[in-house]
Amino acid sequence: MKKVLVAITVALVASLLTVPARAQDVEIAGKWETTRETPNGTMTSTFTFDVDGNKLTGTIESPRWETEISDGTVDGNEISFKIVMSRGDRTFEMSYSGTVEGDTITGTMTTPRGDMPWTATRVKD
Repeated sequence: MKKVLVAITVALVASLLTVPARAQDVEIAGKWETTRETPNGTMTSTFTFDVDGNKLTGTIESPRWETEISDGTVDGNEISFKIVMSRGDRTFEMSYSGTVEGDTITGTMTTPRGDMPWTATRVKD
């Protein structure tokens, strides 16, 4: 009975130790492309993500603008970050959150006009 208890304990500890390792194996760094419909038509943007531990940095670029990512974090396969946009004398902030699964990110973008879903696909080199 004691051997069975030891075997179960070892198996439980081993399974708990592998969960964080798998979560950290998610590859987030690199280029990701997102396309969304706007009142002015379809808009494509490219995210370039850099990851250092749990810190997410990078840029977002579209045909009309480019801006830096701020306050970015990584927690397993969950990401979040903000961007600040300026147009003329107006400045507004957008917050992104998402889940990375393979070569796809799905999540929510919070804008001054409300929440909108967003999806990005990894750009293959």
